[in-house]
Amino acid sequence: MKTRELLHRMPTARKPEADSGRRGRRWRAAAAGIFSTLCLVVTFGAADSGAAEPQAPAALPTYDHVVVVVFENKQYGEIMGSPNAPYINQLASAGASLTAMKALTHPSQPNYFNLFSGATQGITSDGCYTPQSMSAANLGQELIAAGKTFATYNEDLPSEGSTACTNGQYAQKHNPWFAFKNVPLGSGKTWAQFPKGDFTQLPHLSFVVPNQCNDMHSCSVGTGDTWVKNNLDAYAQWAKANNSLLVLTWDEDNYLGSNTIATVFSGAKVKQGTYGNAYNHYSLLRTFEDLFGTTHAANAASATPITEAFGDGTTPPGGDLSVANPGAQTCRFNQSCTIQITATGGKAPLKYSASGLPFGLSIDTSTGRISGKPWQVGTLRITATVTDTGGATASATFPLTVNWF
Repeated sequence: MKTRELLHRMPTARKPEADSGRRGRRWRAAAAGIFSTLCLVVTFGAADSGAAEPQAPAALPTYDHVVVVVFENKQYGEIMGSPNAPYINQLASAGASLTAMKALTHPSQPNYFNLFSGATQGITSDGCYTPQSMSAANLGQELIAAGKTFATYNEDLPSEGSTACTNGQYAQKHNPWFAFKNVPLGSGKTWAQFPKGDFTQLPHLSFVVPNQCNDMHSCSVGTGDTWVKNNLDAYAQWAKANNSLLVLTWDEDNYLGSNTIATVFSGAKVKQGTYGNAYNHYSLLRTFEDLFGTTHAANAASATPITEAFGDGTTPPGGDLSVANPGAQTCRFNQSCTIQITATGGKAPLKYSASGLPFGLSIDTSTGRISGKPWQVGTLRITATVTDTGGATASATFPLTVNWF
C-alpha cells in the first residue's frame, strides 16, 4: 500500500485546545503512532523495492590488469619450499605468499565454481555441465556490470567461445565461466589469443588456465613451474612497473592433506612477506571483487578479503626490509650444520626467527645464523623471518634436507 493511501485511511487525530491534561497526552500518543507507522512504511517500501544496501569495498589498491593462473591438485608443501618449483618460489619470495589458504571441497570442478561464483551451484563432480544454463551472480558478470573487462585464456581450447567438454589436454571442468548465461561466450578465449606482445591489451581481470599437463594435474610440479616461467614471466616483470598483478593459486590438494594450497601474489603494490591468516576461495573471490569495486557473489559477501598482502605502492614494505632466500640446504644427522640467513633494509636492529627447524638446530636472533646438530632425518620446510624495530616483517621459505650420511 502506498504511503499516501495509508495516511488517507488513517483516523485523524484532533489536536486539543491545550497542550496539557488528558486530551494533550492522547494527542501526543496519536501523533507518535502516526510517526512510527510512517517510519515502518518507508522501511518496508525500501525493502520491497529490491534495492540492496551497498557494501563498502575493502581497503585495497586499484589495478589496471590482474591475471589469475589456476593450477591443479597439489598440496602446499609440494609447491612452497620445493626444489621442484624454483620459479614459483622465486615469485613468492619477492611477493606475497599465503601459508593458510585452503580449497573448500573435492573434486576439482566445484572449487572452480566457488572461486568464480562464491558457490558450487550444485556441481558435485567433474562431469560436463550444460553451457550457459546458470544465471547466478559471478565474477565475470559483476565486472562487466561495473564497466570493467573480463576474459579467460584456456590452453587447448579449440576455438574462442567453444563449449567442448574436452579437446586434447583441455577440460571444460576447469572452466566454469561457460556455464553462465550472463557471461558472453566470447570472453572464453584460446591461449593463442593471450596478448603476449602487448600486455596493455589485457582485460581488467583475466583467468589463465593451462592444460591438464601444464597445470600439474597430469604432469609434474616441475612441468607446471617451467610452463609458468616460460609463458608468464614477461608479464610478471611487466606488472611490477605497470600497476598490474599476477596471482597463482590451486583448485585443491591431492586428497592426502588438509586441502591447504599455495597462493602467491606478484606485481605492483604487493607487500613482500608470508601471511598466515586463514583464507579460502571465497576470500580470493571477495578480494578480486573489492579490487575492482564490484558487488559480491554468494558466499564471497561474507568472506574476509586478503588485504594484508597489499600496500599503496608508495613505500616499500618495512622501508625495503627483505630476506634473501638461501635456497635448498642439506645437513647430516648429528653433524655440525650452519645456514646463514641474511636480511637487508628495515630499521635496525633486526631480530631473526625461524620455524620448522629440526631438534638440534636453532637460530641466533641477532645474527640470523642457524647452527647446531640436527636430530631429525628428512626434508623439512623452514621459514626464516626478520622483524625490524618498526614492526615490519619479511620472510623466506626454503627446504632443508637432513641425511643420515
